[in-house]
Amino acid sequence: MSKLLPLFTIAFLAFGSSLSGQNFTFSRYIMQTGIIEDEGVMLTVSSDDAEQENDEIDALYDDDIDAGWEGAPEDQNILTCGMRFRNILIPHGAIIDSAFIIVYSHEDKSAEDVAELTVYGDDTDDAVTFTEDMLIDARPSTTATVEWTVAEDWSIWEPYRSPDLKAIVQEIVDRSGWEAGNALAFVVLGKNQGPSDLENAREWESFENISDPEDGGDGQNHPERVPQLVIYYSISELAVEIPVMVTDTIEDEGIVFEASSDDAEQENDEIDSLFDDDLDAGWEGAPEDQNILTTGIRFRNIPVPHGAIIESAYITVWSHEDKSAEDVAEITIYGEDTDHAETFTEDALIDARPSTTATVDWTVAEEWTLWQPYQTPELKSIVQEIVDRNGWEAGNALAFVFLGKNQGPSDLENAREWESFENISDPEDGGDGQNHPERVPRLTIVFSSPSTGVQDIFPTAERLKLYPNPTGKQGTIVELENEKPAMIRVINANGQVLQNIYTEQQRKVEIRTANLPKGVYFIQANQDGRLYVEQLIVQ
Repeated sequence: MSKLLPLFTIAFLAFGSSLSGQNFTFSRYIMQTGIIEDEGVMLTVSSDDAEQENDEIDALYDDDIDAGWEGAPEDQNILTCGMRFRNILIPHGAIIDSAFIIVYSHEDKSAEDVAELTVYGDDTDDAVTFTEDMLIDARPSTTATVEWTVAEDWSIWEPYRSPDLKAIVQEIVDRSGWEAGNALAFVVLGKNQGPSDLENAREWESFENISDPEDGGDGQNHPERVPQLVIYYSISELAVEIPVMVTDTIEDEGIVFEASSDDAEQENDEIDSLFDDDLDAGWEGAPEDQNILTTGIRFRNIPVPHGAIIESAYITVWSHEDKSAEDVAEITIYGEDTDHAETFTEDALIDARPSTTATVDWTVAEEWTLWQPYQTPELKSIVQEIVDRNGWEAGNALAFVFLGKNQGPSDLENAREWESFENISDPEDGGDGQNHPERVPRLTIVFSSPSTGVQDIFPTAERLKLYPNPTGKQGTIVELENEKPAMIRVINANGQVLQNIYTEQQRKVEIRTANLPKGVYFIQANQDGRLYVEQLIVQ
């Protein structure tokens, strides 16, 4: 095995200082869509996985999913399945480095049962769930397709990984209408393989999986065996824009309208308003009525991953009234120092929220014109601090506080007012009396990946098969190309080799992760003079 050492040495030197960074990883399981009653028992179910037999929907709610071909002369059927994954928090324009689906076998299968499958994506911006009224294979198909020939032994309740589906995912997230948070769906189409005494199909666990006691199971559902989509992606530089969004529908004088508690005002030590047509920040300095005005603004579903580099961030607001340059407002902006900011309420002061270390002073000393947009100073230090928090995840919410300053007695208001979510163009000011969503406060974030990925760190390496990935304490399986001798290494983000595993006459090797802290690792395998590497996420 000495011929493997130079390859490892070269690859390890390629680590350098860049190993501490990595591309982003996103994972999503099929999720619940409903609750049904079956023989008096309430069950959680999902219509995000479904089966089709020939030209008929077979099942939306079943304990397994079938794909492939049943070739018995008296009963020949093409089996097709669909799997939909919701709330994919990957921005439009991301570069998909790798994507695959992990499934868990529902029964033992021999290598003779060869299933010839074709995988493609639902070519829509936001895939809808499956129904009994529409065939799975009637969905529009992506141009990209992937052939998946399953010709290996499968053991019951063990994980298996699809081929790389990155071309399919890339095509979907490149669609002009794709947005972070949309859903994407895959179709796994069986093929007519001709008459056969074999089933030529594979069955894997569905959302409603049951470990059948007849197979030695416990008769329970197992959420850890639900199909899982894993996507590795990188970003050169992307900009996202997030407006304040609706949180409530309220009634006022017989009129029902949408409102948001994600923007709020505070006057001195009292919440002033959650639902108002403007937001005030700064200082009211009249001797008879001096008030510090504070505003809070929260933005939800931020599609920025943990560890992203924030290149720029700012908030755009639209003036609610004309202001002269003499009305100087001295405002301090900071972020709420939490992983996932909650909406504002009447029971908690805006400035009582924990503050980020980073703050930005905003001295507004310019004329403002009614209903025109204005930008805050650069807020990237605040956003960077929040997305660097250990508990931050793409999809979380972040909130900003605009704290007014006591500027002393003044005949000027020394405050600025801008449009809220519930903005109304007042007819007295020449407006139309309507809300204007285009004038809602908006957060813009420009961000990029922290570093290069596996292929840049190991430019000569081939991708290694690992599953499950991400994993927890249950470990992961390394699938080698063959059963020849191999050296497998587990390497942490600092380049330290944590495990050395020598194996021979073994194609699948278990890596134990029970004692590994949560984080990013590289699994490296040297076999037959070739180098294989894959990134492993331990959650």
